[in-house]
Amino acid sequence: MTPDAAEQPQRVRVSLDSRTAAADSTRTQGIALPGAPVHEAGAVFLNDLMRAQLRLAGACLIGFLLVSLAFTAVIMIMASTADPPVFGVPASWIMQAYGYYPIILLFAVVFARNAARNERRYRGLAEDDERQGRPR
Repeated sequence: MTPDAAEQPQRVRVSLDSRTAAADSTRTQGIALPGAPVHEAGAVFLNDLMRAQLRLAGACLIGFLLVSLAFTAVIMIMASTADPPVFGVPASWIMQAYGYYPIILLFAVVFARNAARNERRYRGLAEDDERQGRPR
């Protein structure tokens, strides 16, 4: 051991005592300000909003992938069978070039509308909670 190593302080493991943490009811969760009291209803509403948005994102992703795969299959079948020309260009090429944009737009609009609806519901619940005298 070198003389420098002997002078260095030893590491100390620091952990949270679960008994004192359970007794401290003023701890904050999520996006609350430090030292602000935790309101159980607000935390529940926020967790529900996050879960709803995650479910919506997952559903839109799975739906988009399924529709895109089905559209791709239709293009492949069309290209391998009768591919009628449109203005001298095979229809499967036109579908590849311009067909995916409406699908993307459709799922973007569906997601945006439903996400806004989820947030309106959350705001409505939070405002009802405030009107009953419990601040968020």
